[in-house]
Amino acid sequence: MVDSVYRTRSLGVAAEGIPDQYADGEAARVWQLYIGDTRSRTAEYKAWLLGLLRQHGCHRVLDVACGTGVDSIMLVEEGFSVTSVDASDKMLKYALKERWNRRKEPAFDKWVIEEANWLTLDKDVPAGDGFDAVICLGNSFAHLPDSKARAVHPQGRTSTIRVT
Repeated sequence: MVDSVYRTRSLGVAAEGIPDQYADGEAARVWQLYIGDTRSRTAEYKAWLLGLLRQHGCHRVLDVACGTGVDSIMLVEEGFSVTSVDASDKMLKYALKERWNRRKEPAFDKWVIEEANWLTLDKDVPAGDGFDAVICLGNSFAHLPDSKARAVHPQGRTSTIRVT
């Protein structure tokens, strides 16, 4: 992939004094190998997520720590308005490549992908009228500060799901 497609804000630093463990792009490559074919997501997982969002009337979704965009892609395909953010530009390059490859599909042309981390999320991604749902469906939820619930509008939903 071409590195010049995307300009980063983080410059390889996750937080002051902490090097970006994703800077070399290896984590993104390994994640793509681990997750496999994104179109073969299990029917149960897809039904669960779509059902949960639709049950609560959600349409505008913020996918925080979206990684390579696996869940965002599924939501865009199903007609949701999605803003996807991650702190790793290397992870986001996979999402950006998918958006580029599918740019002629109206839903994908409108898919917003931004670099943002937990500390700068409020500044990097304006909530506007708020999101109907904020999701974090990976291993990054533990890094979410409590203050991020403000990105959800008053009738919006946040939920913590523990899968065992």
